[in-house]
Amino acid sequence: MKRIGLPVIIIALLGAFVFWWFSPIQVLKRRSTSLLETLTLKDDSSKASRQMGVYSLNALLSSEVELSSTSIREANGTFERSELESAFSWLCEQAKETRFELQKIRSVKIDGDTATVELSLNAAVVLPSYRPADGGYDATLTWENEENQWRLAKAVWSEAKK
Repeated sequence: MKRIGLPVIIIALLGAFVFWWFSPIQVLKRRSTSLLETLTLKDDSSKASRQMGVYSLNALLSSEVELSSTSIREANGTFERSELESAFSWLCEQAKETRFELQKIRSVKIDGDTATVELSLNAAVVLPSYRPADGGYDATLTWENEENQWRLAKAVWSEAKK
């Protein structure tokens, strides 16, 4: 009986882990974290490694993404994926560094093929002449399930309430 019991317990634990890991909530948490990591450009990173982030960004975005920010006027509107890739490529060239650090995922809500992730983060975008973002922010990311892949359709962020 001991010979059969241990493998059954191990298989059950592995099955539970796989079920948890691939659950939509965990996938959305990982994709949100991946978005923030992709947008982070370290000050000592090479141009080539920065530009590779454009490919990662492509995999995370819907064909059109709506952006809404209370602090950066230029970042408001609906943009095609290619426009956002181009803007990110420009940022890769111009920024001294960018930093998007997840503080807390406050909630994940799924309604069919649409999901909303509410989170808090610290962000800094350091350009040669100014910092368009620097401090704490509250963000709401809206993801849409397109062909079994969660893609960012909308991002809303504002300065964190103190």
